[in-house]
Amino acid sequence: MREHAAASYDERVVAAFFDYLLPEAFDPWTDREAVLRLPAKDEGYATLQMVGTTGAGKTTLLRQLIGADPATERFPSTSAAKTTVADIEIIIADGPFKAAVSFLPRDQVRQYIADCVAAAVSTHIEGGSLTEVMRRFLEHAEQRFRLSYLLGAMPVTSAEDEEADDSDDEVESSSADHHEMVAADEKQRLNQILTHYRTDVTTLAEKTAAQVANQLGEAAVESLAAKDKDAFEEIVESELVKEDDFHGLVDRILDDVESRFELLTHGVLERSRDGWPKLWHWESSDRAEFIRVVNRFSSNSAPAFGRLLTPIVQGIRVRGPFAPTWDEGSNSRLVLLDGQGIGHTADSNSSVSTAITKRFQLADLILVADDAAQPLQAAACAALHSIVSSGNAAKLVMCFTHFDEVKGDNLVGDGASSSIRARKAHVVGSFDNAIRAIGKTLGRESEHVLKRLIPERLLYFSNIQFPLKEKNELTRKSFLEIARFASAAIAPPKPIEYEPLYDVVNLVLAVQKATEEFQQRWKGVLGMEPIPSVGAEHWTRVKALSRWVGVLRKDEYDTLKPVADLIRMLQDQISAYLSVPWQWEPGDPATGDQQRCSEVLDRIRQEVFGRLHSLSTRRLIQQHLPEWVTAYEHRGPGSTRVRARELRSLYEEAAPVPNVMPAKAANEFLLELRQLVKEAIETGGGRVVGWESAPVSKNE
Repeated sequence: MREHAAASYDERVVAAFFDYLLPEAFDPWTDREAVLRLPAKDEGYATLQMVGTTGAGKTTLLRQLIGADPATERFPSTSAAKTTVADIEIIIADGPFKAAVSFLPRDQVRQYIADCVAAAVSTHIEGGSLTEVMRRFLEHAEQRFRLSYLLGAMPVTSAEDEEADDSDDEVESSSADHHEMVAADEKQRLNQILTHYRTDVTTLAEKTAAQVANQLGEAAVESLAAKDKDAFEEIVESELVKEDDFHGLVDRILDDVESRFELLTHGVLERSRDGWPKLWHWESSDRAEFIRVVNRFSSNSAPAFGRLLTPIVQGIRVRGPFAPTWDEGSNSRLVLLDGQGIGHTADSNSSVSTAITKRFQLADLILVADDAAQPLQAAACAALHSIVSSGNAAKLVMCFTHFDEVKGDNLVGDGASSSIRARKAHVVGSFDNAIRAIGKTLGRESEHVLKRLIPERLLYFSNIQFPLKEKNELTRKSFLEIARFASAAIAPPKPIEYEPLYDVVNLVLAVQKATEEFQQRWKGVLGMEPIPSVGAEHWTRVKALSRWVGVLRKDEYDTLKPVADLIRMLQDQISAYLSVPWQWEPGDPATGDQQRCSEVLDRIRQEVFGRLHSLSTRRLIQQHLPEWVTAYEHRGPGSTRVRARELRSLYEEAAPVPNVMPAKAANEFLLELRQLVKEAIETGGGRVVGWESAPVSKNE
């Protein structure tokens, strides 16, 4: 309608009306880069990406790499639960300490708050206790967004809510946390505000419950059958959206959250055109003060609840003369990338978030942190699978934490050395099992690439949550190995000696298999067909996905990752296709040159992987935003099936399965993929035959 309005009104009038209807373009990486640029490989810097399951210890590894004191600094924050919820980028360099922090956009924060209010209302209607109502209000179901960090935590009000603990340990709090502790009078004020919010939630719940009961004709929610419970939840959501009181409450909470920025007394705060904070940056020569201030954006310390901005931070970039305590002579020039853990996925075939896989291209080394006491479980295998299929196996370093906790009657040996050998053998055995499974999917060539990493790229760490002592020889040696790998990773690549040739005809079969797998998986997820090993997702999660994509312009919601799924399935099949070239030029590789050939294949895989991100996002999201919005906006009984059918049609159009009968959509998709792979092969050092003419060798 903007173009229509422009024909009748001055552009200033049109802009005043239309400019704010859609969110401002959101590119936090560019915002941080403008203030604090990441140095590149040609400047002598190696970029290390930290990957790992929640609680595996990847952020604790990062602490050791920058020499952060776990008792007095606690930066970045760690815990057994989901802790790192923002991108963290640390540049080790001389000079003053600098920071650039970007924030989630207003509409996304508002949506998180709306979800929390709706969850609390539903819990109250269902008969949940006030404690449970406030838990749902203060902590989003994804556990990424926690209002308690911003608004404070409700105090325990009755003896029945407080249970004895069997541990005498006290929660550590650093000196930096003590500077940000909430004073008693401020805490009392926060508790009063939370009490008002609780009253508003329960009042809204009782009002909504009466309207829902009239529609369902049921006196008690507890008496509803499972099928009717779904209808009840959908009606609750539909009624809330129509309630001015609901939107008024969400807006008041949003204003309360925004007011936390007034507590910032350091640095420069930049705002977007709608007035919402966009970027904060600051510089200091005092390390202790710098970490104390920056912890406001990353801490999870309970004494500071009510003053923290952690849940609404999108990314933190810092630069300064950090240095590990375990290597006093170190002059490492490192860029360290950390982010949200990959979660405890249900199976090793689950997709890794695009937020993680996009950074594979930036990294010179990928450090996968895994728990040695329970090595290579499903989530770690999924990460390993993604790294190998994307051609980044040569960057891989497996960091097995909690090595001191590897115990068992089957680990025999006399003396400390024998015990260490037995524990290493236990971990290596699990790694062997994982690479065999990967070999079955991606081909024997990928399996051999991983086997060549043993034992050099398997490192072991014990008690890294504490400052390292002289006796921690194995752990110290492992950290020094990381520094050595980082130096080697920025060496210029060796010239290509072998050129792989590919017949493009075989690519069709790979694309067909990948798209069939993608379509089958999402038929199961949407509940359209019973698919083995794929459980149907609850309608509320599918609706949340449609909202996250259509309204907030994200490409995933929690474990629902259509873009990552399509990338993984296409990459797996294309990777297997690339593993077996039609022929090599100038001839078959000589014995002992297999590693050089693998390096060429990995370069091509990396090129494919990078291109698949943009292709999958464009075809699944950007070209179908109106359909995602429509799918979200369906309300009322029966809308679940309508939404599922629309999303299935969207997927079939975006990633159609090539078959014998010609179809325009499938032909266009296949042609686009063929061109993508052709460009990737040629950029990576290979050649495609059978594209326009018969194969011709270089010698001819």
